[in-house]
Parts: sequence; structure tokens; C-alpha cells
Amino acid sequence: MEIVDCIEKLKSEIKYAYNETKKTLGDNIYRGHSRAISSDIEDGIALFISRLQPSCKIFLDPSIHIDHKTHRPDLLVINNKNEVIAMVEIKANMGWCRNASGVIQKILSEDLIFKNTRTINCEFSNNRSYDTSYSNNVKLFLISLTKGNCSDKNHKSNKEYANANNVYQFNLFDGWYDSLINCEIEEFAKQIKNLAV
Repeated sequence: MEIVDCIEKLKSEIKYAYNETKKTLGDNIYRGHSRAISSDIEDGIALFISRLQPSCKIFLDPSIHIDHKTHRPDLLVINNKNEVIAMVEIKANMGWCRNASGVIQKILSEDLIFKNTRTINCEFSNNRSYDTSYSNNVKLFLISLTKGNCSDKNHKSNKEYANANNVYQFNLFDGWYDSLINCEIEEFAKQIKNLAV
């Protein structure tokens, strides 16, 4: 599937999920804010990546237990040699954190733990688990669905901090969930297409 088609399909899926959150539950029920769509966005990004890299496996929100601590990366991309080639942290909206240094430090910390472990066991709620190898060559991503609610100055600072720490940071869209405008989605797609599988 072409990048442009994958992008349009992702935007359509996000818009649908967002519109579903606004449906009323009953005549006497009033919701002050939309239901969260974070899981729908994670699903959409996983589908987007799988369309760009159909030979890869996508591990979405696995539990990884190391030294009595559980790690739950948002998304891992696994190649056909059973190696992790990318770890992706997904934020529905970067505005919540304004300064992304804490998120980037969490990504770097997990990356180091996984590198030191070398073989990680990813567990899923259906009682299945998979061992996969994790090397020094894993690409790290921090992506925000939309750059809304955060100033350009803060986004520039976040991107500079990410780049200085070898984390690819992209603001995929501008605008809101039902009217997304392409921002850095093409650059993210190219990075995913160029992963060594």
C-alpha cells in the first residue's frame, strides 16, 4: 500500500473512533468530555505500520517482566528474524506533557534495560508470550498524533532533545481528531518503510 493511502486510511480510522466517543449513552446521561481514544490511536498506528511493513509482527502494549519490574512499551516492531527493530511510544496529544524530556528518558531507560537483557519475553493478555531478541540497533520513536495544545517553541525544544538522544520524534498531524492535517506523518512513514527487515 502506498504511503499516501496508508495516511488517509489512518486519518479515517481516527476520525471514526473520535466520532464514536461523542455518541450519547442515554437521554439522561451527560458526559462533560469525550471518552478517551488512546487505545484506538495505538491500534490505528499499529495498523498503519503493518500496512507499511506487512512482513513484520507488531507487538502492541506487551508486558515485559525484568528484575521484578513490568515494562509496557506501546509498540514493538519485530522483523522476520524475530528481532525488535523499532520501539514506538505513542501519545494521543503531546500537549499533556509540554516538556517531553521525561517521556524520552523513560524510552531511553527501557531501551537500555532491553539491550542489557538481549532476549525479552513479551506477554499478552491471552496468556501467550513470545521471546524476541533486542539489540543495539533498535530505532526509538516518540510520536504524537497531533501537535495540538502545545506551542511551536515547546515542540521545537522536544524535537531537539529527542534528536540529541537518538530518538526520532514526530508530530504526525495538526488539528483535531476529526480534521487531522498532515504535519510530519510522511517523514515517520518513510522511517518505518526504511526499517531493515
